[in-house]
Amino acid sequence: MEWPINKPIYDINKSWEDNLENGPFVEGYKYQERRDNLDESKFIDFLGAKLASPLGVPAGPLLNSQWVKFALESGFDLPTYKTIRSHHHLGHPVPNVKYLDLDGEDSKQFTKSDSGRTIHATSNVPSTMDQLAITNSFGMPSMSKEYLYKDIGLAHSYLGKGQSMIVSITGTASTAHDFLQDFIDTVRIAVDAGSKIVEVNYSCPNVVTGEGQIYHNPDAVYEISSTLVKELAPKNIPLIIKVGVMEDLDKMAKLFQQAENAGVAAIAGINTLSMKVTDKVSGEPSLGESRLTSGVCGAPIRSAALDWVSTASSIIKKQNNNLKLLGCGGIVKPEHFDQFLDAGADIAMSATGLMWDPYIAMKWHNKN
Repeated sequence: MEWPINKPIYDINKSWEDNLENGPFVEGYKYQERRDNLDESKFIDFLGAKLASPLGVPAGPLLNSQWVKFALESGFDLPTYKTIRSHHHLGHPVPNVKYLDLDGEDSKQFTKSDSGRTIHATSNVPSTMDQLAITNSFGMPSMSKEYLYKDIGLAHSYLGKGQSMIVSITGTASTAHDFLQDFIDTVRIAVDAGSKIVEVNYSCPNVVTGEGQIYHNPDAVYEISSTLVKELAPKNIPLIIKVGVMEDLDKMAKLFQQAENAGVAAIAGINTLSMKVTDKVSGEPSLGESRLTSGVCGAPIRSAALDWVSTASSIIKKQNNNLKLLGCGGIVKPEHFDQFLDAGADIAMSATGLMWDPYIAMKWHNKN
């Protein structure tokens, strides 16, 4: 079954709020049932959950319970409810997503060293999944506490046999003290809404830790994570941390050890590769003057993501840590899931791939 690449289930011409209220846009999608014939002897154990498969969706595209429901029905057994805050937060205005110009190259790949480079946006729709490259900048919008209590509970009600759901959280504040307290306030929303697994997003920009992104500061990761683990412990809810690429492998090793010391159960990566995205003709920032850099997603970041997974797996083995590993970044074809699993990931996750091909997980299931 094929899905037209010019018809993503997230309408990039509409606002985030419009997509949340009216999406996913899946007219013409032919649902394939797979839940009645599952072999429970092949279920995998993951952080206390029994999963029918190691396929998941990372934080980002699943805006609310209806999006989670669609991912579950489309063959993903570990979806992530998009990152929530402690309060209602408006995101960036449209445009939020732009296609990127890969100069017509098929299977072009970036490495972690490409972070910070300049790339051009384009209005041309890619012709193949191998050419699918986008930049996105949303500002991590979040609905109100009241909405989240109801909607996260509704999302959980859609879980079937062999499925679980992660709820992603982040902190918002202007001082280090307020920042930590806001993480606590947000994780309490997730707990009260009935979360089974919580992920804390350390891979988006912040202005408090002095590192740009929290995961670059292993000691800050330990402080926040250990506090959250204590909050989650009474309900026996495991904590995952979400991180990005790191050039300094010694610091990466320290990050993993501090996560282990804090009681973290798993590490997820990568998020995106941050680049400067400009218009090819004018040279102006494609998403506006206030957003000079943004995250690059899709096919060309797979090499960097696989490198991260392989390195992370080696660190975990070398340090004899108990950390589980979730890998994502550039999974746009069904065979890419296996590449991540073979590289050491316990769970392989697709975001952009799902958005542009809602059959991607079912294609994997049908081959396995």
